Amino acid sequence: MAFDSLDLLAAGALFIASAGSWLMTEGLRARARLYLRFCAVLFAALAASVPLGTSGIAILLLLPLAAAALMIAALARFAAPLPVFAACLALIAGLAGGLGAMLWGYGLLALAPVMLASLAIIGAALNAGAAMPVLAGTALLGVALIVLEQGAEAGLLLLCAAALVGLAKPWREKSALAIQQ
Repeated sequence: MAFDSLDLLAAGALFIASAGSWLMTEGLRARARLYLRFCAVLFAALAASVPLGTSGIAILLLLPLAAAALMIAALARFAAPLPVFAACLALIAGLAGGLGAMLWGYGLLALAPVMLASLAIIGAALNAGAAMPVLAGTALLGVALIVLEQGAEAGLLLLCAAALVGLAKPWREKSALAIQQ
């Protein structure tokens, strides 16, 4: 099994981004924090699959589920949180898309949940006026477009890291002037 050093570096960056985003979500409300941490675990598992050589299958299974978790977290942070039943349906749709893509080898089944989740993230972030989460949603949309490309795994992993960190990063911090008043 030949290892590509660029893929290993990108997997290491995704793993570090997953661990860092776990720590960055400490101050968030539970509705957003739990789903961001769930996505961080899924992306860490994706990064761990690269040295094992199973990343092609892991991408098809984990990416739609992680995108659904990112969408639920983004909606909880920037818009009205999804009701529990709707959040469950989104996660089930991501899991069904990932399982279908993995079992039948048809990667387009994994694309639909990722693209819908990325567009929902972009819409919610635009509604809240947050620039970094819009870029995170755009990175997730880029991930969806890279899934079918052969040999672009390093770019996919780096865009996953960018999407995760972009949504986990606190976006409204009080300035020193606001704290003094």
